[in-house]
Amino acid sequence: MAGREFDIIERYFSSRILSTGDHVRLGPGDDCAILSLEPNEELCVSTDTMVGGVHLPEGVSGEVAACRCVAANLSDLAAMGATPVGMTLALTMPDENADFLESLSAALERLATEYRTPLVGGNLARGPLSITMTVMGTTPAGGALLRSGAAIDDDIYVSGAPGEAAGGLRLMQRGDAGDVLIRRYEAPTPRLALGRALLGVATAAIDVSDGLAADLAHVAGASGCGAALESDLLPVSAALHAQFGEASRSLVLSGGDDYELCFTAGPDARPTIEKLAAALSLPLTRIGRMIDGEGVSVRDAAGAPIDVAAGYQHFHEA
Repeated sequence: MAGREFDIIERYFSSRILSTGDHVRLGPGDDCAILSLEPNEELCVSTDTMVGGVHLPEGVSGEVAACRCVAANLSDLAAMGATPVGMTLALTMPDENADFLESLSAALERLATEYRTPLVGGNLARGPLSITMTVMGTTPAGGALLRSGAAIDDDIYVSGAPGEAAGGLRLMQRGDAGDVLIRRYEAPTPRLALGRALLGVATAAIDVSDGLAADLAHVAGASGCGAALESDLLPVSAALHAQFGEASRSLVLSGGDDYELCFTAGPDARPTIEKLAAALSLPLTRIGRMIDGEGVSVRDAAGAPIDVAAGYQHFHEA
């Protein structure tokens, strides 16, 4: 593919995907892109890799690959309260598959426009399917949301309907098709507007990629607190419950790939968060509070502890 590399880039990427934006002084075509920042801005940068057969199902379409990769990366910016300014894409694939490339390119063009995140550079190579994206965004200087800001007695919230993507993956694995849960797995929504709205409101935030309980544990550890969740407060969507019944709460707690935001805020922020939920037409559910201690605990309505399955891990002991 080496001789065709630049032809492929020109056909499917350079001429198709936005490479201009408010912060882009120089896009693709040189050795580096050049981005300009305002004096009162800081740059947030995140990189994520999706591998065929691990994060991407075998035979995945280019559209699904693009949607999942863009969501996973932009969700990290959302968790910091950042506004996207650009992205780069490193694509490795086993051969030149015109259908895959056309689908990938069209989806990237649509998403770059929707999220105002121009593609400013990248790379193409031959090998097993792998997509690595780097995203860049800006926050007001000193104002980014961090994992380490939660305090004892802060409320814990989660956006949307966690668990739906994990439910969708299970349906796919058993051969189902066309369910709303499958679409939630294939095309997650990064909560960028919510992240920006939480600046100055939330005390800490993280995106839910490996499972709600597992990701909340990172906030608890970084903040030096524990987290206590109430099982009866967890948001279980009607679609998830219809497919999985009593197993739904386990998917909410341990399922990954939702890219919702889990965040903390002081009790005095409850009216503001209610207004945000209404303004964004997005459920923001209070599911527990930060406590003196460590780790994440979950209890039912009677106060009995509930075991929580571990979230997704790339490297774990057998």
